[in-house]
Amino acid sequence: MEKLSAIGKEVYDLKGCSGCHKIAGIGGDLGPDLSNEGNIVSHDMEWHKRHFREPQSVVSGSTMPAFDLPGPESDALSAYMISLKSAELPKDIERNIKMAHERLDEARHGIDEIKKKGFNVDHIEVKYAQGWTHLETINNMIYTHNLTGVYQETEAAINITREITQDVLSYKKELDHRVIQSIILIVLLAIIAVLIFIKLLIL
Repeated sequence: MEKLSAIGKEVYDLKGCSGCHKIAGIGGDLGPDLSNEGNIVSHDMEWHKRHFREPQSVVSGSTMPAFDLPGPESDALSAYMISLKSAELPKDIERNIKMAHERLDEARHGIDEIKKKGFNVDHIEVKYAQGWTHLETINNMIYTHNLTGVYQETEAAINITREITQDVLSYKKELDHRVIQSIILIVLLAIIAVLIFIKLLIL
């Protein structure tokens, strides 16, 4: 990985990335400071490669031009981005940020599942959007190494995922209740039909 990131540094220099981005105080101010880019948990290799190809697809409103890099260059530059850490994040913060991302992904699946069942989930979608807003805020705070803010925003994001989980479970319980009611109704109708049939036979 070190060799790959070293090649990525060369790609970074050749493509003139420092004209817009700053690393360790060196570079331009048009784009984000990349000194702590490697601490952004959600920005993995695949994220970076997609970001180079289609910046606006992963960063809404991005003014960065698209770079159609050959595969090896894209891999190397992505590895270099991941290596950029002016300071390591505390392990508990890193773990909690990862947990928040995973729980939001799980929440998305739950929301989609109950939406298919015909439930109105607009209020849960609002919470889901708030969760991602917290995660984006975390990314910005990591750039400036605002650890206090990162702690607070991470906790807020995790709390929102808990609320969403409870909302989804409530809908699932309601759905189970409806299924049970339907089964009971079918059984009662079957019993009534049998009783009517028996009565007709007797007559």
